[in-house]
Amino acid sequence: MIDRSGTFARADIVLVRRHGHEASFLNGNIGRDKVLNRILINDLNGVRLDWIRLFVLHEKTPAGAAGRPDFYAIEIKDIVLDIDDYVAKGNPCTVRRRNLIWRLFTGVSQDVSYWSGHIVGGCARFSTSLENARQLDNAEIESLSLRIGLFQAEPKPAPSNASTRPEPRNTWSSSSYH
Repeated sequence: MIDRSGTFARADIVLVRRHGHEASFLNGNIGRDKVLNRILINDLNGVRLDWIRLFVLHEKTPAGAAGRPDFYAIEIKDIVLDIDDYVAKGNPCTVRRRNLIWRLFTGVSQDVSYWSGHIVGGCARFSTSLENARQLDNAEIESLSLRIGLFQAEPKPAPSNASTRPEPRNTWSSSSYH
C-alpha cells in the first residue's frame, strides 16, 4: 500500500493473518522475513527502507454477524539489513578491516559504513524483530484495514438538515505557493 499523504510517499507493507489459516507472522520471524524480502524484491525494488513501514494484522476471532473481525495489530519498527549480504552483492559501502589486536579483544574483524539512501528494497536480505514493535490501537487498526480494503467503511447517515447545495471544493494546492 502506497501512502502519499505526507511529503514523501511511504510504502506500508501489511501482513494479514486470517483466522483459520496456519501461518502466523507473530510466532516466528522466518516466515515473516521471507514474505517481507519477497515484497521488497518484487514490488518495492529500489524504494528506500527509510520510507517503508511494516505492519502485522492478526485476526483474533472470525468475523461476527457485523462482518468485522477482531484484529490484534503491531507495527514492526526493526527491519534490519543483512550487512554480509549487502557487501557480498557489491552495494556501495566502505569496508575497513580491523587489526589483529582489535579483532582479538572485540571479535569484530571489519567495519562497514554506508549511506542510508543506498539501503533500498532488493539491495540485500532483511530480517525483522518484534523487540521494539508498537501495538496499534483500535482506531489505527480500523484505519489500516480500510486503507488496504480489508473491509468497507460503514456508510455515514445523512444529516437531517442536509442542504441541496454542493459543498465547495478544496482549491488549495502546493503549486499555488510557488
